[in-house]
Amino acid sequence: MNTLQFLVDYGAWVLFAVVFLEQAGLPLPALPLLVTAGALVGADKMNVGVAVLAPLVAAVLPDLCWYYLGRVKGGRVLGLLCKISLEPDSCVRSSEDMFRRHGKSTLLIAKFVPGLSTIAPPLAGIIGMGILPFIFYDLAGTFLWLIVSEGMGALFSNQLESILVVFD
Repeated sequence: MNTLQFLVDYGAWVLFAVVFLEQAGLPLPALPLLVTAGALVGADKMNVGVAVLAPLVAAVLPDLCWYYLGRVKGGRVLGLLCKISLEPDSCVRSSEDMFRRHGKSTLLIAKFVPGLSTIAPPLAGIIGMGILPFIFYDLAGTFLWLIVSEGMGALFSNQLESILVVFD
């Protein structure tokens, strides 16, 4: 079975798993897979609903867990996350500064900023953001991230499909 056919057959599950694990904190790059899903949608080989809903749910579930852990455990959660960060000294400080400057709207861009995607949900819990505003802004930011990422894949679907064929 070639790569393209594998993604056509199991794309929703792969998308869900990779996005879920990335948002849970593992260093897995979901972006290339999202672009590929967009290309499959553009080539009519994946349903747009599946391409959006699977990663949306996969991203929001860990975010809710991180938010809850931030509410309950406070700064200890950020300390743990920042220990595995590339820049542990500035990790908390830069994330807190962004939240103080931009408030809830930080969640709209968090998925686009490496590291902030994982740090933002527990930080929202720590600063006392309500659950409903958190869910609203997290869903909106995640949806924006998916539309931009998958939109790029759909836009260049012919080129990406040609590249995938080379690797089979």
